Amino acid sequence: MTTMLLNFRNWLPEVFSNRNFLNRDVIAGITLATILIPQSMAYAMLAGVDPKYGLYAAFIPVAIASFFGSSRYLATGPVAMVSLLTAVAAGSLAGGESSLYIFYAVLLAFSVGIFQIILSLTKAGKFFDKIPRHVIIGFTSAAALIIGGSQFHKTIGLPTIDLHDLQGLMNTSVNSTNGFAILISILAVLVIYLMKNKSNNAFVNNFAVLTAVIVSIVGSIIFSYQGPIVGYIPDGLPSLGMPSFDSAAISIPMFLIHTIIITFVGFMEALAIAQTLAIKMAVRETQELASKSASRFDVDQELFGQGLANIGSGFSGSYPVSGSFSRSSVCIVANGFSGLTSMITSLVVGLTLLFLTGTLFYLPHATLGIIIILAVIPLIEIKKMIEIFKENIKDGIIVWGTFFSTLLFPLLQIEVYEGVTTHIWTGIIFGFVLSFILERFMRN
Repeated sequence: MTTMLLNFRNWLPEVFSNRNFLNRDVIAGITLATILIPQSMAYAMLAGVDPKYGLYAAFIPVAIASFFGSSRYLATGPVAMVSLLTAVAAGSLAGGESSLYIFYAVLLAFSVGIFQIILSLTKAGKFFDKIPRHVIIGFTSAAALIIGGSQFHKTIGLPTIDLHDLQGLMNTSVNSTNGFAILISILAVLVIYLMKNKSNNAFVNNFAVLTAVIVSIVGSIIFSYQGPIVGYIPDGLPSLGMPSFDSAAISIPMFLIHTIIITFVGFMEALAIAQTLAIKMAVRETQELASKSASRFDVDQELFGQGLANIGSGFSGSYPVSGSFSRSSVCIVANGFSGLTSMITSLVVGLTLLFLTGTLFYLPHATLGIIIILAVIPLIEIKKMIEIFKENIKDGIIVWGTFFSTLLFPLLQIEVYEGVTTHIWTGIIFGFVLSFILERFMRN
């Protein structure tokens, strides 16, 4: 336990004994913050809560995860997959009462964090290595498709579309779209695409999202944008504390199911990223570190750090967090050296909450929708799933079965137990069951 709490000793002395390492972390941290701030607000809306809660989740949890986690490069905070799972969980637990969404979201942050710490202390990290990758690929591809589809209405200025209300969907006409929203969306796509794909300059690439946000805000003000905007975000840091349970009527079976699903899906994403980066950066580390050996990645230590980060998010009044693939990649590109990168990012987010929330008032929802869509497109691995099926029929059945079940169960909404209704989370359970059955069948 003491070793876990003092894990930061592996990199903190090196940073403050070398000005080059310190400068790199400061620059990478600021760069990371310019991406995290707009992303966190977008993901908060995906989670069904106000944008300010995304900023809260991007503040304290980011620093905690970097301080106590195992990876030097994993960028923690709000992510698309966990945000979607939180929206599903909060929606089902709250019975559709949107005013209760944040209450259950905060509660889930606590429960996920506690569960992750229990897993880390019981050395259960090795269990994650046994989770079939084909199930995860099928689930994340379908979930990313759902996430992208759920944001489309923002990009054309339509109200939220309920896929179960087919009559209402048919009645939604082209005249209901908002021309301003469409123009803003096209502009945001062009800015991000051109800066990310048509430039070989890393600085230009990293500031694509921030540039799209600035251009959108300026355009919104100059042309008196009539579509939905972020609006008022209160100045100041989040208040720390536990939620009140006075009016809570929690469905324990459903709450436990969502806690387990968010824990496993969220950490699998963080684990895959951290392990990949550990391998990728091993050579560079042997050249830079005084010990001339690459830093070791430890699954249980990362579980511990992610668990504390989620508890920190709960105390901040926000929802569950995890590791981000896109932001972790930016950390590498920006030449970050250690966990101090994320601590600098956290500091910049804190300063934004104190002094700059007013500048975000006119940011269009359309831009946030585009940010989410472009962030999840790489997660839709249709080509990879086709290759899996061609290489191994059994694995192909698992990956495609998980994919289609994840898409279908939210539409079917079958009640499997009192208060427990199928949704996106059911797809990953179906994938596990299918994998288990096929493994036994093929073995026999």
